[in-house]
Amino acid sequence: MDASGFSQAKQDQTRRLSNSVLRRTLVNVVVFAVVYLALFLGFMNTLGSSLSNLAYNLVGQSYWMHTAIANLFLVCVAVGFIVGIVLVVRSGINRALRYFDLLLDSVTDVLAKSEGPVVLPSELAPTALFLNGIKAEGERSERAAKAAEERKNELVVYLAHDIKTPLTSIIGYLTLLEESPDLPVDVRARYTGITLAKAYRLEELLDEFFEITRYNLQTIPIERSRFDGALFVSQVIEEFYPLAEGRSLSLVFDGPDELPVFADAGRVARVLNNVLKNAVAYADAGTEVRVRTGLVVAPDGFVWWELTVTDRGRELSPEHLERIFEKFFRADAARGSDGGGAGLGLAIAREIARAHGGDIYATSDAGLTSFTVWIPQGPSVGK
Repeated sequence: MDASGFSQAKQDQTRRLSNSVLRRTLVNVVVFAVVYLALFLGFMNTLGSSLSNLAYNLVGQSYWMHTAIANLFLVCVAVGFIVGIVLVVRSGINRALRYFDLLLDSVTDVLAKSEGPVVLPSELAPTALFLNGIKAEGERSERAAKAAEERKNELVVYLAHDIKTPLTSIIGYLTLLEESPDLPVDVRARYTGITLAKAYRLEELLDEFFEITRYNLQTIPIERSRFDGALFVSQVIEEFYPLAEGRSLSLVFDGPDELPVFADAGRVARVLNNVLKNAVAYADAGTEVRVRTGLVVAPDGFVWWELTVTDRGRELSPEHLERIFEKFFRADAARGSDGGGAGLGLAIAREIARAHGGDIYATSDAGLTSFTVWIPQGPSVGK
């Protein structure tokens, strides 16, 4: 529940509780007063005269003494009435205090993670609803944390296995090179190339492993500055040319010659790197990966920096699109040792975009998959 919802629930609960306690107290006071006065009047009508005559005779028919006893009797009746009212009001206060005891017990149950919903009297219904909401949210968060931890442990196992594979190959080829110094030059060169490729793959896996161990989406600092977005995107694309050529892919830049933007260049570079890496890895060989960028003005006049990476390859299902930005999520096809990451790249990309105040979205239709990043700029940028 957000701050406004909590404030509204608090006001509703205070109003209901105060009205309930006040209403019950007033009813009890009225009932006591009516019963007390009815008993007094009934006593006076039935026994009043007899007792008055008896008292008159007991004091020797002294008018002064009889009047003093009558006044004392009336004072005792008034004091009894006042004491009764005080006791009734005190009972109402004690009832209100018992509500606080119930609230404390309920909060204790929530903190102790006891089973079952919080049950409170009808006067505390808003609080019961609020506490049950907190309890449900806590249970959901706990399940999500447990699932993430299980997924994280599972991926550590995958990475440990994947790390062992290239490491075994590296050791094997280096052993051959050491034990066979008379190998032909072309064979030695081929073995060296394979060893280097396996070493690069091992480096990638180690980077992913360390990414998992230090991963914390809540501590991504953003430090904005002004720079040329077009030049920035071109430089990021250039880093992927060797990888794209290896898969016969064409990298296409679609944007203006200059594009003044305001963002954290290092963080956005990581976003674009992660998205481009995903596109290059899963695009069909011989196709193109297009990167489009520009400023988009919303109907309210606010300016957004748009970055869109589009590739043609395997179509992503709606279920896959819903989970693709989750931590540690990887498609089954990405588990092979020759490709696929730890399932952090797109999750980190989303958190960086959101840390800027923007977001990232994915669409896939007929094999054409696009990832679009939106970074807020403000109405004055680019004007």
